[in-house]
Amino acid sequence: MKKISYLILFLFLLSCGSNNTFIASKILNGNTIVLNNGITVSLLNVSNNESNIKILEHYLNGSILLFDENNVEITQFSSDNISAIIYNSDGDCINELLAGVSKIAVKDSPIINDNTDEEKTIVSFEHENGILKIPVIINGVELYFIFDTGASLITISNREASFLYKNGKLLEKDLIGRSQFVDANGDISEGTIINLSSVKIGNRELQNVQACVIEGQNAPLLFGQSALQKFGKVSIDYAKNEISFE
Repeated sequence: MKKISYLILFLFLLSCGSNNTFIASKILNGNTIVLNNGITVSLLNVSNNESNIKILEHYLNGSILLFDENNVEITQFSSDNISAIIYNSDGDCINELLAGVSKIAVKDSPIINDNTDEEKTIVSFEHENGILKIPVIINGVELYFIFDTGASLITISNREASFLYKNGKLLEKDLIGRSQFVDANGDISEGTIINLSSVKIGNRELQNVQACVIEGQNAPLLFGQSALQKFGKVSIDYAKNEISFE
């Protein structure tokens, strides 16, 4: 019903030559576009995800309408950078589509979920001395972590933390505090709790995930519960060497 009403509204506005409609002239990333008037628009409640770009390219054709978080139409701009809910000329809410798209093919239209559940993410793992290791991108840097359901937090060593800090990937504001940790052998270690602004595994990006920096250059990298608990289901397929995150 909402889609039909917005489509009618669009046709009315276009026929009257309204200035309320805009054109997306450029897609900056997975949740930000630039309008034909130079205004930068970030999509409300949509995280920046590379897979979103294809969806934006598919749906941001023709005129669009902008609404604020209170569903009030935006017709004037008080800033060059705004956040908005975007509707296209078919009445599709782009913000909702980005939350519900499960697949996009080369020649076909995107397949839309009936709910807002995240897409299943499948990651290949490697066996190394009886443990499973998976690739994870931490604040833009790819590292290999031990998949460890027994670890309460993501864990990295001083070496990785120093590298992230020196390259501007970890900031002083990300340091939370100190704590003690008990490992699988019962040994107690001192560590620093930090905030990771981005943890990307497969096509899923988690934001603001707590991690621990364990003192010592050779501390293992553990992918623990501070990240795993953000998924509803995690399963291992040993036959295919794959871990599924849902």
